[in-house]
Amino acid sequence: MTRENKQKIFEPLAKNFETESIKSYYMDMVAEIPDYIFTMPSSTSGKFHNATQCQTYGQIYHVYMFDSVLNHRLRLKLNKELYPTPEERDCMRCVPALHDAIKCGWNGSRYTVTDHPLLAAKWVLETKVEHDISMEYKQMIADMCEAHSGEWNKSRSGQVIMAEPRNPREFFIHECDILASRADLDYIIPDELKVLLGENVKVELPDINTYVITFGKHSGKTLPQIAEVDPGYISWAKENMTREPVKTLLCQL
Repeated sequence: MTRENKQKIFEPLAKNFETESIKSYYMDMVAEIPDYIFTMPSSTSGKFHNATQCQTYGQIYHVYMFDSVLNHRLRLKLNKELYPTPEERDCMRCVPALHDAIKCGWNGSRYTVTDHPLLAAKWVLETKVEHDISMEYKQMIADMCEAHSGEWNKSRSGQVIMAEPRNPREFFIHECDILASRADLDYIIPDELKVLLGENVKVELPDINTYVITFGKHSGKTLPQIAEVDPGYISWAKENMTREPVKTLLCQL
């Protein structure tokens, strides 16, 4: 994938930046992201992320959702007061695209590597780009990348390999990442992104007969099972449900 195509995919997210210097750095950095990131699912195991993100292009969908959650929160008065400078907020805006940039290692293994937050931090600190920023800001971004997994900071053997968030800014990033990956939350993929990824991109829905609802009074059941015991709920959900993929699956009943 060319540098220009990588930048086009992330260019819509750059519109939120407040400083030209960090925006230019961001655009340089996304051009350096390994090619495999642009087509891989966000979860190589099919766990820990919503259905939309567990498919081709899922990692890009995750970045877009992470970015959306982060910017909605940064617009709140309280958070503007907690993070008062445009430079700090723009450093935070770099993290959705960069935190998982080395998710499957330097050469792109089949599965997510446990220490990928550490690899991302190292990558941020060591990568030199045309519109580079101060080491102070690069360290801030690297630290947020390193701590984004929060309490899930251990290797498969149980050894602690990464720091948990150490300050409110790092907790903020961790919380945004968690919200952007939960199975009971989803994100409407912008048409703009679909075009950037290819006109024939479409979201593959899970099987209605095996997809299990994870919320509400019928948590643990499939939609056909719910329809059998509580058809009134299905009628209500068809009129009121906005959560995907449930909203679309309801059309099959």
